[in-house]
Amino acid sequence: MKLLIVDDEHYIVNYLAALILEHAGEDLEVYKCYSGIEAMDLAKTMKIDLALLDIHMPGLSGIDTASGIAGYYPDCRFIFLTAFDNFEHIYAADKLDHSRYLLKTESDEVILDEVFSAIREIQSEAAKLHLLSTASQKSMLLSHLLQQTILKEIFSGGSIDKIIQSLQISFSEFPLDLNSPVFLMYTQIHHRTFQEKYRIHSRTTLEYLQLMDRLCVNKFHYSMLDLEQGTLLWLFQPSFDPSLASEFDLLESLANDFSDYCTDTLHRHVTVVLYPAASDWENIYKNFYTLQQYADSFITKAPLIYSSVNILDDEPSPLFLHSGDYIERTEIDRLLQELTFSLYQGSETDYAAVLKKLEEECTTIRSMHDIRAIKIYMSIALLLLNYIDLYQLQEHLASKIALYQLYYIYDFSSWKEAFHYIGSLSHHLFEIQDSKKTDKNNLLIQKIKLYIGQHLSETINLATISRVVNYNETYISRLFKQLTGISLSEYVSQERIKKAKQLLSSTSESIQNIAAVTGFDTSQYFSIVFKKMTGVSPSTYRKTHLYTRGD
Repeated sequence: MKLLIVDDEHYIVNYLAALILEHAGEDLEVYKCYSGIEAMDLAKTMKIDLALLDIHMPGLSGIDTASGIAGYYPDCRFIFLTAFDNFEHIYAADKLDHSRYLLKTESDEVILDEVFSAIREIQSEAAKLHLLSTASQKSMLLSHLLQQTILKEIFSGGSIDKIIQSLQISFSEFPLDLNSPVFLMYTQIHHRTFQEKYRIHSRTTLEYLQLMDRLCVNKFHYSMLDLEQGTLLWLFQPSFDPSLASEFDLLESLANDFSDYCTDTLHRHVTVVLYPAASDWENIYKNFYTLQQYADSFITKAPLIYSSVNILDDEPSPLFLHSGDYIERTEIDRLLQELTFSLYQGSETDYAAVLKKLEEECTTIRSMHDIRAIKIYMSIALLLLNYIDLYQLQEHLASKIALYQLYYIYDFSSWKEAFHYIGSLSHHLFEIQDSKKTDKNNLLIQKIKLYIGQHLSETINLATISRVVNYNETYISRLFKQLTGISLSEYVSQERIKKAKQLLSSTSESIQNIAAVTGFDTSQYFSIVFKKMTGVSPSTYRKTHLYTRGD
């Protein structure tokens, strides 16, 4: 969630930011602006959820600034701060939706109560994403199905000119202009459990369409191609004046909001990848394939954002087993699919449990020549070979276990021995991937720390770091806290104070210059933070530490 504080008095902005961050959770991002014009420029690049504004500012007033922000984000909430209890100001503020009014003379407790009350309202509204009426739901799904037909024809190489002509003849509507390029967003949905993949497909489709409908209001026209098994390709065209805001910045903000909502409210993980430029309709399939290859292979240099994630809607059919009785193929297929799901999700415990059930099916048969048992074994072998090839794990496995036995089944004297081998091979795969994931995450944290260390004098926030490392903001925030034990904002503050200590004890630079070099807007705000974190003022620290490090 993004909170913006706007006031022409730097000291007030910095004080409020420090006060709120001290009491807020790690998912709240606080941005600071010192004029209405600066705030409007920021609003063009990212979605603002809540804004604290001084009503009376030179240039663009707080009321005018809020009106401008509301034009981009109608659901944004506003808290107006002023030193004057003026009826005209209160009346003007009340005319805006989702607004409230506070005197600057109110206590910290009152201000915090208002801020967190507004945050709770936003969270509650997000959690209760409005459901459409039954008739509207059916209309939305019908429109989606008609769009599917058009998009699938385009995907299969159909002529754009003929499709346009067909739409004109049938008086059919399509939300996108087939003569203009589109932005592409690839998403792969991952469920918490294997069983969730069998939910009614239209229900989950409606959830995503409703969510996207809400996120795109006043910003984009969109359509979605459902490629099944959890793969969705979203196509966007801006519905606003491109001179007012960056199309791609707003789309990136939308993608982050989509990912966050899926994770926090729907409790599903999702991989999101944006193609970095608008695509001509003739190149959509090629660019989609590029996005899919990136998402599948976890290439480190992403087109843009990555977070994490799969649904299977296959209808299985019957399979006879050895005993005269038979188990539906549903059971075998579900076990093989669940094995695949567990392998790619990195869940070794679930994987081992499913593998054990498949082993029991084969060991009951006994014969190493039974074609049904061989099919089960070879299905598992093919799954593992595809996985090894996808992630290029041959060399990693070479020193641990022989691979040829995976496809040379007659080296085993029994199915028990064969499945023991598969179990050992699978365990090595999980170990290797866990190690690679840990290394990858550590490298990401190192990259973030390096960037922070090199840019202490600049504004550092999650949005900036997200663009630098090509990862979703929420993912970065949680991973950093998980691996370091502190939030990203705490680490930035610690590094700034650490740098300030070094400069205070080894140079004669003025406190004002040191404040600027370490990223503080004013020397007064620097002094407040420094004393809060060290217990002494910068000048006192300098008196006791200047040139004493060699003593």
